[in-house]
Amino acid sequence: MTDRTRQLVSIVVPALNEGPNIPALLARMDRFVELNPAYDFELVVVDDGSTDDTVDATVTAATGHGFATKVVRLARNFGSHQAISAGFHAATGDAAIVIGADAQEPVGLVTEFLDEWERGSDVVWGVRRTRVGRSRRAELLSKTFSYLFTRFARLDNYPPEGPSGMLITRLVIDQVNQMPERNRNVMALVAWLGYRQTRVEYDQEERQHGESRWTRAKMIQLAVDSMLQFSSMPLRACVYAGLAFAVLAVIYAAVLVGRTLAGVDTPSGWPTLLVVVVLLGGVQLVMIGIVGEYLWRAVDEVRRRPLYVVRDVLRVPHSVEKELS
Repeated sequence: MTDRTRQLVSIVVPALNEGPNIPALLARMDRFVELNPAYDFELVVVDDGSTDDTVDATVTAATGHGFATKVVRLARNFGSHQAISAGFHAATGDAAIVIGADAQEPVGLVTEFLDEWERGSDVVWGVRRTRVGRSRRAELLSKTFSYLFTRFARLDNYPPEGPSGMLITRLVIDQVNQMPERNRNVMALVAWLGYRQTRVEYDQEERQHGESRWTRAKMIQLAVDSMLQFSSMPLRACVYAGLAFAVLAVIYAAVLVGRTLAGVDTPSGWPTLLVVVVLLGGVQLVMIGIVGEYLWRAVDEVRRRPLYVVRDVLRVPHSVEKELS
């Protein structure tokens, strides 16, 4: 391995209305610097269309710390995975670590990430051993999706529990930056790349301020995007469902023929026919909808609109410098 003395580590933080959490985030950055003196750090906060004082709080409080700070302001809310991607483009470090703005990762997690990097890993996943602030139902749904996604997407490196935070090296950063997918799960893209990957587990800490912006609607959207992006399972499910109904229809027809040949009186089947027609109509509409989802994503990619739009970039070394993008 090459000498990593004084290598730069970029801490990438997507943020949406996280103004009250900024002081705790900067305090943690000070601890990262203190606990890892062999590295230089930069903080890259990506403001994902906040409507509070997230940007002003970061710029004001970041002055005078032992690390450079860069605030990337997006033109509107594009989503957390697009914000992470913007952070990777802005990061100049030899490695980037993605953490949340809500300070729920333990301070020592960054040190564990760096230790695994020193051992030769290109990707280090953070996996929550315990979670807080989530109902059992939401936890069950999250684990079920992660299990199904890992199985059907065939991403052997993707943690089946669902990753939360990660370290990736400059080599991986550059590869991810070349991927143009709009409807993205950036962590799944990292897993797809391969390289040497490992994981560290940690216990999630309580959120100090506000509520998580990771709503159920966003979870469902990510689940749909991830499955359609990395798996053909939904389309194959349509094929299997069609075959199953065809087999059932043949069996039912054979039963009716057999009853007729045996002289058994077959009663009027209008209710049964109505149920079958409605059922098949519903199944066909679902299948058309699944095909439409794939088609819509193909159209979305062909448009080649930018993944996100940067409004401006604020840098905080010793003074605030504004660079229009």
